[in-house]
Amino acid sequence: MNEVSFKFGSQQHLSATLTLPPGEQPARMGVVLLNVGIIHRIGPHRFNAKLARALAREGLATLRMDLSGQGDSGAPDEALPYEQQAVVDLQAAMDHFQRICNIDTFAIAGMCSGACNGLAAALADKRVGALWMLDGDAYPTARTRWNRYTGRLREAPLRTLKAWTRKLVERTARAIKNVANRSTTTHELWDFDRRAPPREVFGRDVQTLVDRGVAVCFVYSGSIHWTFNYQEQLREAFSEFNFVDRVQCEYLPQADHTATTLATQERLIRSIVDWLHGALACVPSTTTRSNAS
Repeated sequence: MNEVSFKFGSQQHLSATLTLPPGEQPARMGVVLLNVGIIHRIGPHRFNAKLARALAREGLATLRMDLSGQGDSGAPDEALPYEQQAVVDLQAAMDHFQRICNIDTFAIAGMCSGACNGLAAALADKRVGALWMLDGDAYPTARTRWNRYTGRLREAPLRTLKAWTRKLVERTARAIKNVANRSTTTHELWDFDRRAPPREVFGRDVQTLVDRGVAVCFVYSGSIHWTFNYQEQLREAFSEFNFVDRVQCEYLPQADHTATTLATQERLIRSIVDWLHGALACVPSTTTRSNAS
């Protein structure tokens, strides 16, 4: 296979590595990989690099990139807010990919924050024909909460009860302190992590993609059991949307959030390869997709 790293973007500030299949024309769909949190484009435990090379052996060209201000990419002179800038960066990646490989349909594969950024880019750009998301936004149901608490009690009843008692005491003490001070500090009201969109908004967004013909695959690991912990959860959380019958969803309780073990990496790579071959079968030989919607 062939790999080359380069700079691109409006100010040549973005860095990426292109992996091409050996000695053959790439398939009609290119794959874009991006950062997981602030991890360099190589991916956690080199997962993106391993995935790109596995896809090359399957005839798929892959571009793995660093978003603005991450990894080897600099920040543009007038950067947009993070989530908006991520979409602009992904569109710039598809522009460059399209020019050098004559590919006009793309899959985006993202983990954690990369899943959320991939979803936003897919909504903004009709060239995205497939979207794979590991541990993106998750929406608990009553059954999720039941599993969450009963599972902990079954595994370690005494330790769990002690932990719950300690948390109750700590929360009560904070509440008393706040009443006494007549104020609550900002960090007590909010954490500064990204907040998932409301369930109805997320459901409409996924429905929009599926109605547009985008192949969507959700994968959830055992690391986020607090918010996703059984196979049927997506279907039950979004039962009023018909996309639940048209997307793929896998719950992998033995997998972890950053694909630490070789077994998890191999399982995810095989799953992505198989899923992308199915998505590729739906891509026409000559596409007429417009760039941004």
